Amino acid sequence: MAEALDRPVRVVVHMGFHKTGTTSAQSFLRRNGKHLWPLMALGLRQQLEPVLFATRAYSTWRDFLSLEKLRLRLTDYLAGLDLGRKRDLLLSSEELAGHMAGRAGLPDYSAVPEIAQVIEDCLLARFPEADITFFFSLRAPAAWMKSAWGEHVKSSRMTLDYDSFATANPAAANFAPIIEATQSRLRSPVQTAWLEEMADLPFGPATPLLDLMQVPAARRDRLDAARHMNPHRDPAVLDALLALNRSDMDDDALRAAKDRLLGR
Repeated sequence: MAEALDRPVRVVVHMGFHKTGTTSAQSFLRRNGKHLWPLMALGLRQQLEPVLFATRAYSTWRDFLSLEKLRLRLTDYLAGLDLGRKRDLLLSSEELAGHMAGRAGLPDYSAVPEIAQVIEDCLLARFPEADITFFFSLRAPAAWMKSAWGEHVKSSRMTLDYDSFATANPAAANFAPIIEATQSRLRSPVQTAWLEEMADLPFGPATPLLDLMQVPAARRDRLDAARHMNPHRDPAVLDALLALNRSDMDDDALRAAKDRLLGR
């Protein structure tokens, strides 16, 4: 186990939401890891996968066991970190919030406050004097619903058309009560930013993360530009994917057909 540090550690936890520029932000962080490493450890999906199994499970089942798995796995991850004398910590994955809202049996993000509380408890147990900020990227509800539906159609056997999906999940993009409930459970501050306002920032959706981590201007001058990672799908392609989902193909055949359609 790494030794406890004798200084306050700055920690930013970017835990959602899906379809709000998170993929672009994380791609930026990975590309620029060599420049950011002297300042911070990066916990992205690859590093956090055991933790994310637990957050996804808890968002689905809301069971004590999944929450305890989250606590144990995050504790193990944090125990293995060696921040040295100068580095801080940035955790970024939309799956820290669990599965994306809108899938069967998951109409909203109401699991987030309890997940965030466990994350904060683990961080303070490892770094008792830590300066922690939870950050959520947001998106206008109508645009979020369209994007989320498209992702579900692409990545699952979603058979609902868009209008039916939106009707069935009216609270999926209602982020305000989730943020309010999360803040009420935490000792640490919660900050947010809208995707629509981040698009023109110097590093796109990664810009607020660099700000929260207090990355100096001299270091930012070395960073590669942001790239948009999830372009809008052609409506005709989404219609074709939906038709495939409604077919009687088995899972393997469906996956292969989708890969052909998407050029993968």
